[in-house]
Amino acid sequence: MELTLAEWNEAVEQQAAKIMASEKVKQLSHLFDAPQYAQQFIELARKSGQCRDLRIRAKCELTDSKGNPAINPKTKLPRIGWTEYHHATSSAA
Repeated sequence: MELTLAEWNEAVEQQAAKIMASEKVKQLSHLFDAPQYAQQFIELARKSGQCRDLRIRAKCELTDSKGNPAINPKTKLPRIGWTEYHHATSSAA
């Protein structure tokens, strides 16, 4: 099935509207997987138009309020999920 340019643009717009209406966390792209690239993208996106909830997150082990790993009851393995990425500033002299 071949799409015309107008049909393809309409499908892209519909998908973008669906994503913007959703509250589910989506990974932007593997191209922006380093924090510095993600930060550059966020700055450009905010300057250029409509954006929502742009934050840098990392996939890692989830912990409870005491800092202990959250364990999945089915697999008995640590749970993995998205957490906020906080830029570590080092004061190297």
